[in-house]
Amino acid sequence: MGLYMRFKTENVDNAPTYSSTYIKQDPLMFEHFVADVFEKAKGGSTWVSPSSGDFGVDFEHRTEEGLYLGQVKCYQNDVAFDPIALIHSNMVKMRAKGGYVITTSSFTTAARQYAEGLDIELIDGVKLVELWLSGMVNVEQEIKRLLPEYI
Repeated sequence: MGLYMRFKTENVDNAPTYSSTYIKQDPLMFEHFVADVFEKAKGGSTWVSPSSGDFGVDFEHRTEEGLYLGQVKCYQNDVAFDPIALIHSNMVKMRAKGGYVITTSSFTTAARQYAEGLDIELIDGVKLVELWLSGMVNVEQEIKRLLPEYI
């Protein structure tokens, strides 16, 4: 829920009730945050698409294996199957190797069933944090490798 609170769209009718020291970012920054996590945790390179006209592809992830497409959802409630269908359609059009649907929450049973066999990885909030931490370990190891005299 911490990531959800950090990136969620604020309701202007209800003033925020959290501390002013709380990190708050624009919801569009969530796409950049997730793309950065993927680069650090899974390697390769990412490109975040423009905020409009992206046809449901929030970022592209290129690895040695090929192109993967990602869609992120900063949701409090579980994600339905619709974003999975949209990513799958784009995977076919762009001949992508696979895809990701990433959320701060989780996925409905129907969404999980729909994704079976589609080469789309469903990443819930807990798994996203695990990827984030894994990426930080990778960065730390890379720093140690590049600068052993400082460690």
